[in-house]
Amino acid sequence: MYEQLSDDELFAEVVRRRSAGEPVGAPLGSLVDRWARPARYVISKIQASYGRGSPADADELFQDAVGKFLDRGLDQFRGVSEQMPGRSASPKTFFLRIVKHVAIDFYRRHREELAAPPSDPDDAMEEPPSEVARAVEAGKRREERAEAQELYWSAFARLQQEHPKEASAWELYHHEDVEDHEECARRLNISVVNSYKRVSRAQAYLKLYLLDLQRESHGEEA
Repeated sequence: MYEQLSDDELFAEVVRRRSAGEPVGAPLGSLVDRWARPARYVISKIQASYGRGSPADADELFQDAVGKFLDRGLDQFRGVSEQMPGRSASPKTFFLRIVKHVAIDFYRRHREELAAPPSDPDDAMEEPPSEVARAVEAGKRREERAEAQELYWSAFARLQQEHPKEASAWELYHHEDVEDHEECARRLNISVVNSYKRVSRAQAYLKLYLLDLQRESHGEEA
C-alpha cells in the first residue's frame, strides 16, 4: 500500500494522521521498517564502541527509538539539518540520530551502573590483583573505542558540511551498508564511476579530518 511513497511522503502521511487523530500504526510501521537495517548498523557501531551488547539489545533499542520517534520526534522534526544549518534534513536522518542517542544513553548508563561502588561495603568482593588489572585494561579499551567513535562522527559531520556529495555516497556505502556501487549510483542518480570516486574521496577526506582531530585532542592533553 505504501511501497510507492517516498520516505518524505510516507512521513507526511504519518504526521497528517496523527494531527487528525487517526491511527498511525500502519504507515509508521512501514516507514521504520525501511530504516531498520541502517538503524541496527548504527546500534552495532555504538555496541562496538562500548564493547558490549547483543542482537537482543539491538531489537530492544530499535523499538525504544521508534517509541521516542512517535512520542516526541514527530513534533520535534522540522526538516532542518542540525549539522548543516540552512540545508534540509530527512526524516530518516532524524530517526537514525534518535537511534544513536538511545543506544549511547543505554550503554553509558549500563557502564555507570557497573562502575558504581556497592552500597554496602560488606557486599564488595575482594578480587585478585590480576582480575583487577584485567578489568582496568578492559575499561581503558572501551573508553578508547568510545573516544574513537566520537572522533569518527565529528569527522563525518565535517565531511557532510564541506563535501556533502561525498558524504552522501559514504553514508550509503558504509552507514546504510549498501556495499554495491551500482545501487549507490542508482540512489544518488550518478554513474557507477562517480560512485567509486565519491566514496574514495570521502575516505581520503575522513582520514585527514581524523588526523586533525587526533592532533587537536593530543594538543589539549599536553
